[in-house]
Amino acid sequence: MKAPALSSTLVDRWGLSHIRLIADTHSSLVYRAMRDDVPVIVKTLKPEGRGERPGMDFLRWRDGLGAIKVIAQDHDTALLEDAGHLTLGTYHGEVGDVIATEIIVDVLQRLHAPSSSPPPAALTPLHVHFDALFSLEKSGPNAAIADVIRWSAALARALLAEQEMVKPLHGDLHHDNIIGGEGGDWIAIDPQGLLGDPAYDVANVFGNPLGATDEILDPQRAIRLARRFAPVLNCTASKILRFAAAHAGLSAAWTLQNDLTPSGQTNLDERLGFARMARSILAEQFVD
Repeated sequence: MKAPALSSTLVDRWGLSHIRLIADTHSSLVYRAMRDDVPVIVKTLKPEGRGERPGMDFLRWRDGLGAIKVIAQDHDTALLEDAGHLTLGTYHGEVGDVIATEIIVDVLQRLHAPSSSPPPAALTPLHVHFDALFSLEKSGPNAAIADVIRWSAALARALLAEQEMVKPLHGDLHHDNIIGGEGGDWIAIDPQGLLGDPAYDVANVFGNPLGATDEILDPQRAIRLARRFAPVLNCTASKILRFAAAHAGLSAAWTLQNDLTPSGQTNLDERLGFARMARSILAEQFVD
């Protein structure tokens, strides 16, 4: 089915031209356009993507600090600055994991910098965000993965019970949600808009970039990332790794909500493999 065109009312109101669809996902449609000879992005949420509304609230709250700037918004359609074409996932392949990690640190510091505005009221609490993992645990997962799912769920419950410095979070920070502009700046896109412990905000970095299975399942890389992010977020490296492992279980639960495709199976294997690896690292207390 052909994606619907942008509303002519919004096209006229925002002065858009040269509009082209660049992404049609389960949750949204994304267009690139021109406005006063400047490239812009238009993102409109589908009915299935309305759970991402807190992410738009988060973007407005950051107002361009560490994240893509919202120029205008009409209900579930946002006019955004165009951050460029280069993702950190692509750049990672050119420069390697250490340099890519430093870019993530820079973006993270700007994302978590204080704001003069009060935080949005409608952010998703972290315990709600983990519902899929707890539901999978309760429903009784396949015997082959039951142990790691139960462990991830127990870990998540413990972490949620001891959250510190609760604040607004991007919630889905990873290499393909960081974009580089022509000026050399890197900014985050597509936030979930969560409210919780800052240590969660790097959890998805450990399972990325896409296709980097050898790195994702490398224990030395996991330890290095945890140790690098810990001082930035003012917590222990073990806490960072515990959140990463809990998120791996959550990601597996999301994957299992749908029929498994080949890419879904790869993601499931990576996430469960990472959780098992993290469990071993934490048991040996190799992190802090």
